[in-house]
Amino acid sequence: MSIMPVRQSRSFRINEDHVFFLLGKSSTVGISKASQNLLLYIGMPDKEEIVQFLEPHDLIVVSAFDTGKKIEKGIKGLIFLIKEIQTPIIVLPENHPTSQRLKMVVATGDHIRLSCDIVPGTHPEQDILCSGDDLSGTEIYSSQDGLEVIGQNSNYKIEKI
Repeated sequence: MSIMPVRQSRSFRINEDHVFFLLGKSSTVGISKASQNLLLYIGMPDKEEIVQFLEPHDLIVVSAFDTGKKIEKGIKGLIFLIKEIQTPIIVLPENHPTSQRLKMVVATGDHIRLSCDIVPGTHPEQDILCSGDDLSGTEIYSSQDGLEVIGQNSNYKIEKI
């Protein structure tokens, strides 16, 4: 007999100044609400620029390919840069050597799915985000007062930014 993992759905309440962390064995994902109307500029490989409008309920999701306090601090910093400084993000061209060196990647919107089957930093679509295999398949949805996480049972914690 084999044991099949069960996908779970859990709702969490988070405030605008909090980061929700999904803690995997080899990767970490940080999630925060945009908390205000924002314009997110996305630089594309073909020298074009996309502007994504974020509403207060939209999510900013940062995926890191490591674990620990240093990574969590970096995730908080990247979320701060996007929310408060409105730093643009950049999409790399396919097969770009820097993709292998990325420590963190970001996606925004009301629904994000995590996948280990994509190359980090090369997807302009904001509904999919590269993650470690331990969090791959997890789906994250914005809700009225927080977020909903659907996926394998993962450890989590909530901290102030």
